Amino acid sequence: MLTERRIRDAKSAPKPVTLWDSQVTGLGCRVFPSGRKAFVLSYRVAGRKRLATLGRPSEMSLQTAREMAAEEVVRIRAGEADPLERRRQMREAPTVADALARFFDEVAPARIEAGRMTRRTVDEYRRQARRYVEPVLGSLQVARVTRGDIERVAATLAKTRVLRNRVLAFLSRVFTLAELWEWRPQQTNPVRGVERAREEARDRVLATSELYALSAALKALEKVNPFPVAAIRVAAMTGLRISEILLMKWENIDFETGRVVLPATKTGRRIAPLAAPVLELLERLPRINGNPWVFAAGRGAATTYRTARAVFAEAATAAGLPDVRLHDLRRSLATRLAGAGVNAYVLRDVLGHKTLTMANRYVQVASDALTNATEKAAALTAAAMAGEQPAKT
Repeated sequence: MLTERRIRDAKSAPKPVTLWDSQVTGLGCRVFPSGRKAFVLSYRVAGRKRLATLGRPSEMSLQTAREMAAEEVVRIRAGEADPLERRRQMREAPTVADALARFFDEVAPARIEAGRMTRRTVDEYRRQARRYVEPVLGSLQVARVTRGDIERVAATLAKTRVLRNRVLAFLSRVFTLAELWEWRPQQTNPVRGVERAREEARDRVLATSELYALSAALKALEKVNPFPVAAIRVAAMTGLRISEILLMKWENIDFETGRVVLPATKTGRRIAPLAAPVLELLERLPRINGNPWVFAAGRGAATTYRTARAVFAEAATAAGLPDVRLHDLRRSLATRLAGAGVNAYVLRDVLGHKTLTMANRYVQVASDALTNATEKAAALTAAAMAGEQPAKT
């Protein structure tokens, strides 16, 4: 029978020696030639004899070893994976890096194909994974990630509230998928419960005089960057998202009816009216042979969001508006329309916002009210950008 004293006094030999316990069948203390000692459990699985190490006498008491050994025997007899098999599974368990790879290799392409995710979104997820997630969590096993681990990632983004929340949302999606893949137990998403940072709503709206200054700055850049500048002007006059504008193809525009088909927006496929000033701007744009994109960039390519944003930033700085962002054009148009008396329902359709009643709508047919509102929006913005009565508002 094993005792604490017998274990302590056991001497090493040229070959490993095992001292067996008579209280718990299969439990022993193995003494190695080096003098190292370890509690072991001898058992059989499918007729094969196996020997698993439970721990060292310096790390646990004999009583603890007996309790652990007894528990393992019960689990083995119940048909559960034996200690050595569980350790093998743990060594081969997928890591967070594996989960990210599966997301980008399988999930993201499928969602892009289904129109449920854009390439720009995937690129942003890749950037977040590379810069913020993998350095902290990449080597950790998915099943062993805790809320504390997630909070360590969040702590690195404490000064960037919006980005912090975006990274947490991305991680939550990945760990929800990990549960579906059975890589961790159900309802154990470690992101759940991690407090999100409070985001301050952005309310920057350009005054008429600021639109005039921005237009002058854009005109100075037009010769070198005709397509990005044109895309920015269309964004200002329509309220469309810049991503929707940059994806326009000539085949999607009907100049006779003044409509454009937007195949992929946040609310699905929709048809938007284009006001006369917008159509005139588009008709003046050169068409590049073999390039289907309205806002072209070389052979067969479209102007990228990064390029449009860079040109806008340059123009905004030149106009003395360093705090203005590209998306502020959309907010400014909405504010102008509201001030001109356009009701909330029509305004919602002008901007293509998603609501409960509009979910899963694939084709949006513009009504007379929507067309009139679009004409009014373009006229108001075009007049301001043309310098007519530039006054502060």
